[in-house]
Amino acid sequence: MAAQEQPAMVVILTCGYRAKCVAGGCGNVARAILRYADAGGRPLRQEESCIAHTTGARNAAVADGLKVHDDRKS
Repeated sequence: MAAQEQPAMVVILTCGYRAKCVAGGCGNVARAILRYADAGGRPLRQEESCIAHTTGARNAAVADGLKVHDDRKS
């Protein structure tokens, strides 16, 4: 079995559908989609997240050296 590929970037998108934040114990509505991708831009996983957890995930991605593309509408 192949080892799971590590993400090289995260794209932050506006969540256009109703979903709960995936963070454990968080009951907030998801406002953003965090799409983790490899170096070639192929998606590896996707998570729906509230504003607070999106900010935390973005800061963690920057600290881990991932490229971050925030494509949310202002």
